[in-house]
Order: sequence, then structure tokens, then C-alpha cells
Amino acid sequence: MTDVRVLLANNIKKYREIMDISQMGLADKIGCSPTLIGKIETMKRFPSPVNLNRIAKALDITPAELFEDFESSKTAKSMASKQKRKAQLKLKLNKYIDDYFA
Repeated sequence: MTDVRVLLANNIKKYREIMDISQMGLADKIGCSPTLIGKIETMKRFPSPVNLNRIAKALDITPAELFEDFESSKTAKSMASKQKRKAQLKLKLNKYIDDYFA
């Protein structure tokens, strides 16, 4: 069984990466300092219930998903797939624009 602090820290970081949000970006979204996000991700601090809700909302997940096994999470897989498609579309659009204006 994995410690809840480890799950929380790893999940916040992984969901941030999927959504391409920096610690500073997440901190701005929830109204806290980037230092707090860093300390949560390094397990030096544990967020308050209010901040847990804010973090989940900013990452577009439920608070419970912050404590689920990331690798088996359907939400994580769906989000990763969606972000991958978004990145592919962005590359295609950029190529189209570059070719159009070349």
C-alpha cells in the first residue's frame, strides 16, 4: 500500500504535467505560493482540505482522484490521451501555418 502523501505528491505532479501547468501556474490558479506547491510535491507539507479542493478543481479532477493510483486511473489515461491528441493537432496546425506563410 502506498502512503497517501506519496500518492498525493506524485499525482499532483503528474496531472500538472499532463495539463502542461507549472507549479507557478497551479499556484496562481488556486491562490497560493509556488513554494507551497513545491513543498506538497516534495512531501514537506500536506494541503488543507480547502487547498485540496482548489488543487483538484484547477487540475479538472475530483479530490478523490488525487489519492488514486495514477497508473490505473481512467481519468489520467483519458486526460493523457486528450493532451496527446491536442499536441498532435497543435503540431499539424503549426505546420499548416508555416507552410501557408512560407
